[in-house]
This record gives sequence, structure tokens and C-alpha cells, in this order.
Amino acid sequence: MAVAHIILLKIKPSLSETQAHDILKAVAHLKEELPGVVESVHLGVNFAARAKGFTHGFTMVFKNKAALETYDKSPEHIRVVTEVIRPNIEDLIAFDYEIEDYSSPRL
Repeated sequence: MAVAHIILLKIKPSLSETQAHDILKAVAHLKEELPGVVESVHLGVNFAARAKGFTHGFTMVFKNKAALETYDKSPEHIRVVTEVIRPNIEDLIAFDYEIEDYSSPRL
């Protein structure tokens, strides 16, 4: 079953919007560096006031949990997290879930 990996970032206020976009570009590039692991990447900048300070985010879709685990342990992912993301954020939220063929929870 496919898995969605959602990350919300609270970018440091000292970063320019260009620098923040560079972070998202590094994340998007992981799809190319890990062919067959990441199925899709969606990136964006928050526009709503209700985001509790989270300014940027992305969603990745993986074929299954094993693909997410491969991604999580890959040197490319670890490098982006440690060198690009963590030094430039105040906080991060990660949320992973299996994608069902429908949008409501199983009853």
C-alpha cells in the first residue's frame, strides 16, 4: 500500500525566501537521486494563518513502507536532513500514513 510522508518546516526567520526555496529544491532533487524509491514530491509555501508558524512543507509518496524505510536510511536523505534542513529550521513535523483507495478511515 502506498505511503504519504508529510513534512512541515518552520524556517528560521533569518533565511530569505530564496534560501527557503533552495531547501525545497534539495528535497525535490531526492526523487532523482533515489529512482524507484520516491514516487512523487509536492512542495509548497504556506499561505494560511492557522499553520502555527510552519512556513513551508512537502509531501512525498512512496510505493510502500519498505520504500519509505529505504529513503529514510539513504545517505542522500541523511545528507539533506543534516546539511540542508536541520541547520535552517526552528522546528519540523513529520506525519506518515498509508494511502487508502478512499479518504475516510476504516470503520
